[in-house]
Parts: sequence; C-alpha cells; structure tokens
Amino acid sequence: MANTTFNGPVRSENGFEQITKNGTTGAVTTTLDIDTSGNITTTGYVAEQKRVIRQTTADGWNDGAVTLTTAQKGSIILLDKDEATVVTLPAITSSDIGVYYTFIETVASDNARTIVTGFDNDYYVGGLVVGTTAAENGSKCFVPAGGTDTTIKFDDNLANGMGALGSTVYLHAVLTGNTGAGGGAKLVWAVTGHVGTSDANGDGTAIFT
Repeated sequence: MANTTFNGPVRSENGFEQITKNGTTGAVTTTLDIDTSGNITTTGYVAEQKRVIRQTTADGWNDGAVTLTTAQKGSIILLDKDEATVVTLPAITSSDIGVYYTFIETVASDNARTIVTGFDNDYYVGGLVVGTTAAENGSKCFVPAGGTDTTIKFDDNLANGMGALGSTVYLHAVLTGNTGAGGGAKLVWAVTGHVGTSDANGDGTAIFT
C-alpha cells in the first residue's frame, strides 16, 4: 500500500501497532504497540531531548521565584544565578504521578535557593547523599527527608546545609497530592540525589525543612 496522508487526527478505539513482516515465512512481528490506555510497548527506543530551564533566562522566573507546571515534566532546572530564589512544585493529580524534575547547581551561591512543594501537606520522602568538600570526618553521608518536610534548600555557606557546583537533586511525584492548603498529610515527592557541602562537620539538618 502506498503512503496515506491525513489532515486530521487518526483515531482508534482498539490501539495502534507497527509491524514487520518476514519476506520468506510471512511471520508478523509487532515492533510497537499502543494499547487502549495509551501505554506504549516497543522493541526500539524513544528519542528524547530534555527541556532545560535556566534561572538566568527562563520566562516567568521573575523576582526570585517561579512555579513549575506539570507540562514542564522531565525538565532539567539549572540554578545558574547567584541570587536567592524559590521554586514551587506543581500540584499533583492522579494523572500526574510519575512527573519528575532534575535540579543542578551550576553557579555557586551563598544565597538560599529553595524548592518547595505546592501545598503545606505535600511532603518529601527519600533522602540525599551528601559529600563534604573539606577534609573532615564529622559530616553525615546520607540525609533523609523528615516525614513533614516541604522545602529543600541549596545554600553554599549554610551551616548543616548543602550546595556546591554539580549538586544534583531528582524529584519524582509518586502520590496524588493536595488541591489546597491544609489538606491531609501526603508523601507526594520522592527525592534522591548527590550534593556537596563545604561544612566539614555538617549533619545535613538544614537541607530539609
């Protein structure tokens, strides 16, 4: 069959399949399948370029604050400005579970650059691997989030904190969150990552609040 061109959406009530056919045996192999729920199974790979959002140039990052949207999921957020800022995560509905963001410090700063959840009862769960940039032995190597933490802070000179070039934090939405302030307690955001600190004996207690 020749190529077919449509000028509107192609719709199916029972999924889509991409196949290959053996020229000798006629055997058909499905190489890509989209089921009725929109789940994709493929023997190939999906090429993806992640969006990069920079503190220095991003539209809407005004007056030291920005609120992310779920449409920006998968983005790499660069903390590349020596200025205090607050990044607010979006509200998470059931269809948003799996949304994720990556934060990387690429410009050193002694100013507080914080990441806060959208509502006061949307909490972090997980923790960060913390490595000291100084030759001391009193620091903790793993710092877990508390059960009621809503803020993560990058601040290079904060006692018991974290912040150094290359510090990286990954956040994944793992639970439906609240739709307003004062809702039920929920561990919405899973946090992992590896970060540095110049506090040789820091215990990490100022990273999460």
